[in-house]
Amino acid sequence: MPDSNRLYNIHITFRNTEATEALKSYATDKINHTLQKFVKQDTEAHVVLKVEKNRQIAEVQFHADGSDFIVVEESEDLYASIDKLIDSLSTQLRKHKE
Repeated sequence: MPDSNRLYNIHITFRNTEATEALKSYATDKINHTLQKFVKQDTEAHVVLKVEKNRQIAEVQFHADGSDFIVVEESEDLYASIDKLIDSLSTQLRKHKE
């Protein structure tokens, strides 16, 4: 059961791409959900969504449970990059928890 008293502050920065509300809420929801599953403390996460030529890059950084987490994923679509990012992040957090 996720603890609703936790505060997850997610800051999103867009680089070389339009800051759409759809992308913003998609990334925020996904990252919030993942953090709720694994992180048991207030956490501030910085997300960068950027486009470099044909590369759509999603990146997240935060500090939790005494460790720094940095995950970067890329694909040809920002939504796909965010999904890959969530998969990698979940794997990293799961390993850290064990």
